[in-house]
Amino acid sequence: MQSLFFKIFSIKKEELWLLIWSVVFIFLLFASYAILRPLRDALALEGKISDIKWLFLASFVAILIASFASMWLASYLKRKNYLNIIYLFFSLNLIIIYIAMRLVDIHDEAFISLARIFYVWVSVFNLFVISSAWSLLADIFEVDSSKRLFGIIAAGASLGAIAGASIVKVLSNIGENLILLSIVFLLLALGVKWLLMHLAYRLSANKTEFKARFSSSIGAKNPLSGFALIMKSRFLLAFLAFILLLTSVSTFLYMEQARIIKETFSSREARIAAFGYIDLVVQSASFIIQIFLTAKIAKIFGLKWLLGMLGFVIGFGFIGLIFTHPLFLPFVVVMCLRRIGEYALIKPGREMLFVPLDSDSKYKVKNFFDTVVYRGGDALSVQLEALLARVSILAALLVGALISFMWGMLGVYLAKKYEKMIDD
Repeated sequence: MQSLFFKIFSIKKEELWLLIWSVVFIFLLFASYAILRPLRDALALEGKISDIKWLFLASFVAILIASFASMWLASYLKRKNYLNIIYLFFSLNLIIIYIAMRLVDIHDEAFISLARIFYVWVSVFNLFVISSAWSLLADIFEVDSSKRLFGIIAAGASLGAIAGASIVKVLSNIGENLILLSIVFLLLALGVKWLLMHLAYRLSANKTEFKARFSSSIGAKNPLSGFALIMKSRFLLAFLAFILLLTSVSTFLYMEQARIIKETFSSREARIAAFGYIDLVVQSASFIIQIFLTAKIAKIFGLKWLLGMLGFVIGFGFIGLIFTHPLFLPFVVVMCLRRIGEYALIKPGREMLFVPLDSDSKYKVKNFFDTVVYRGGDALSVQLEALLARVSILAALLVGALISFMWGMLGVYLAKKYEKMIDD
């Protein structure tokens, strides 16, 4: 029976514990973030809806600054110490934010300012904590083991997000006290990280090389250096446009979500519970699709279904919302479809697009897409949505539908270009 288990999941017996603790590590981090996300989204509604567009812009600026700060920090710290500093820093930040929220009256203007700071801070938290975790795992696992096991570890991320969303749904009445649970998960992850390093060292075929690698600095990487590579490639330019359209669709729906939830739920606790419920549905469905359907869809229907299908589905969803606005349930269905599709279809499809590219494109361009393009797209599209919403919400939904259809068509185009590169 044990042999059958190891064969089905392509796991070697000696790497089982490394896999288990890697799953626990990523589970704890995603649970920590999943607790903060609904709280962040609910607190963003404490002010005016129109202010959210400035939060997107502030998040973009903060992430740019944080990206360059992380490059500077990485050039001085040893790899084995980098995550320790990052996680302790953000844990301390969370403690300070929690104390500040307990001291400030929720009806005071200062609380709204603190809520805005928290919104931007969580975006930076996501960039540093989650991205650095995957970087560590990429350093620990060899090429062969990463191909076999990263899918299982990614399922641990979905389970962590489900756990975090479930905690928020059950304990939404404790409000900002949820931050304490997020801190606990983050510090537990730091402890598991130490165990991971110890196990990886024991399993390493070349212990001298492993020790030398983690005793050296990570080295600075400039995310803007990928820009020149993008300008020289039609494929990468189309990829950039795909990311911008993806972020635009997400932002248009996010703003509509903010309006509907603020109108539907009057209390902060009810809004936290609503966001937590949406996250729970999204992460649960994403986990099931990742395990049982994503690979089959890619194998049977090809990459164009992974990259193109969601755009067309959400385009029709926007059209449906034109006739149902401002009802809560139809919107939740469309929002959940968008997020489930992104996690289970778009994200794996996006990563596949990098496979036939050279090393510079895989690292420098991906870094540029994940920071400057992704967050810049958020900042630009939220301004566009705000302008359209001033005309009418229906105008914003109609433009959202148009963007979604363009996104779907571009996904099909990228898939065809990818298939051509593979054949060549």
